[in-house]
Order: sequence, then C-alpha cells, then structure tokens
Amino acid sequence: MILSIPRSIQSPHIPLLISMLEGLEILKSTGYEITEEAVNEHCLKVETPSFSAAIYVKDNEVSSVWYNDPIGRDSTTGKEQKVELYLSRYGLLSNWELRMDNGWMHYWFNPSDKVAMVYGIHKDVIRFNQYHAEPANLVR
Repeated sequence: MILSIPRSIQSPHIPLLISMLEGLEILKSTGYEITEEAVNEHCLKVETPSFSAAIYVKDNEVSSVWYNDPIGRDSTTGKEQKVELYLSRYGLLSNWELRMDNGWMHYWFNPSDKVAMVYGIHKDVIRFNQYHAEPANLVR
C-alpha cells in the first residue's frame, strides 16, 4: 500500500471576514451546486467528489469556514501535512498553537490573526472561526 502525503489541497481557500457574496462566488467557482443547510447553524455548502466546503455567515460576512477533506487520511504523516496546509491558509504556521487535544478533536488558535481551527482527528472535518480576543467579564 502506497501512502499519500498531500503537497497541496484542492479545496478553495475561503478567507474569513469576506462578504457573503464573495464567499458564494468562491463556492460557485467549484462548478458544483450550492445547497443551503440550517440544522444547527445556517450555512451554504458545496459537495464535490474530492471535498466539501461550507461558509457560515454572520452580519453578512463569512465568520466560519468548514471543510470535509479526505486527503491524507491514510497516514498520520498525511493528516499532519493536511493540517499544516490548511493552517497556513489562515496565517503563518509559527502563529498557530495547539491548545487542546481531547482525543477526538484538536483545537488550534492563532492569537495574532484571531483565528481558531478545530480538527476532528478521526475524520476529515476542519472548521475555521474568526474570534475576537476580548477579556471575559467574570461575575462573582
């Protein structure tokens, strides 16, 4: 069995904080039908034979991007390379910190660009979220 190590990813890069219309144009560029889902959150999604991608919109801006990408799934090295390729889309690799690993999910944070990424390690799902690092108001 030959294990594949991804050198690139086929899914489109969908920047965070772009307008919903810009996000839709990127999804349309795949050439596949865009569907709308509203199970837990409202999203616009495209499914291709190679990957799926979705955008989540808040205040007419893309606040989250979701990918389901099987590339690299057949080896630990392949999964690690895929994660690095995706992380590098949303900031310098040196800015990313793996802050939590609960055995099912890896939670990455990029405090410089205020972006978070969650990766389901037993699956192919990756989600990027824009966040605002504001101090929590503690009520005692």
